[in-house]
Amino acid sequence: MEKLEKISPSLKPILETRDVGKPAIDTFPPRHYLSPQMLLLPTHGIDFTERFKILGRHLYAFLRHLTLKKLANFFLAEYSLLRHKTRLKSFPYLLKIEPSNICNLHCAYCYDGRRQPREGERPFGRMSFENFKNLVDEVGAYLFKINLYGFGEPFLFPETLDMIRYASRHNIGVATSSNMNFRNPDLPRQIVESGLEVLIFSFHGLSKETYGKFMGNGDPDLALANIRKVVEERARVKSRTPLIDWQFCVTGFNQHEIAAARIKAREIGVDQIRFIKPWFPEAVAEEEWFSDQFPKQAADWRKIEAAADCIWPYRAAFINFDGGLIPCCRDTRLLANDFGNVFEQGFMPIWNNEKYQAARRLLACPQDKSARLNTICSRCPLTRPK
Repeated sequence: MEKLEKISPSLKPILETRDVGKPAIDTFPPRHYLSPQMLLLPTHGIDFTERFKILGRHLYAFLRHLTLKKLANFFLAEYSLLRHKTRLKSFPYLLKIEPSNICNLHCAYCYDGRRQPREGERPFGRMSFENFKNLVDEVGAYLFKINLYGFGEPFLFPETLDMIRYASRHNIGVATSSNMNFRNPDLPRQIVESGLEVLIFSFHGLSKETYGKFMGNGDPDLALANIRKVVEERARVKSRTPLIDWQFCVTGFNQHEIAAARIKAREIGVDQIRFIKPWFPEAVAEEEWFSDQFPKQAADWRKIEAAADCIWPYRAAFINFDGGLIPCCRDTRLLANDFGNVFEQGFMPIWNNEKYQAARRLLACPQDKSARLNTICSRCPLTRPK
């Protein structure tokens, strides 16, 4: 882990406090999932076709990286989920790993406006390649996929490419998400050569006005030029990967660009474009952030969440850049939400510790008061007594 004080001075302006003129929002409603449980979709698409595109990525990784050991673990994990086991003999088959929470952009509402951390919150920093390597060595034999991104820009630091190469050599599919705001002419080639399986292109507006309103200080022309170069480099070396998935968050001020974005996606040659619901605090957002496709929710989101199922404690986990392990990607800033630290304790001892077992008991029986430890899971709507 590399803390802020060890980061190059040229990057420190990125981390300066930014006054976005809005109240600080530290916790957001958790994202919910479709049924059946196999549709582990972390974003809300316009329709089922949009959502199914994510499932296709998961299935591709499943089939491409299948081994007997992974298959046996997969069935054991699904059996444990079905039977509501609390102490597991299986391990997660998908990890979300954050290489860094530092970003070069100031997108609206993201990570609470990129403000400086408060007491009890996670500092800014980045994961070392050595720590990543040790984690993959411990659990990689069970993984079909690693989502190598969190609340920062993965390609801001060169070790991210080393992480992708290492995981790829160990038969693990890697996906990452990038705003592609870089002036490194070698980066498109390096991305293709790294073995990256999926590149999520985060780009939310075709005009400078709409792009700037969503993505702050980003350069849309630079981002489009870079993603075009990745497509060209992939064609040049006759590679099938990375699959390029343009993610377009739909708001009231950019929804008129949907048709043009589809045309632009075909012109560039990206593999797919998804129009999804952005994640922002509805209580404080201006009306222009709500689109016709995703209007302000009149219903209580807690009731919506209560109808869904949580599969994270059986199938996946989120690991912050500093090794802090939390059961999902909600409220990653608060250090108290960590179930343990994989760089200090190892992954396996945490996976079945007291907090994890209590979380699984709560999902099976929200009325179980003995399982109500003071954890992120005990505060989640999915574990509230019905």
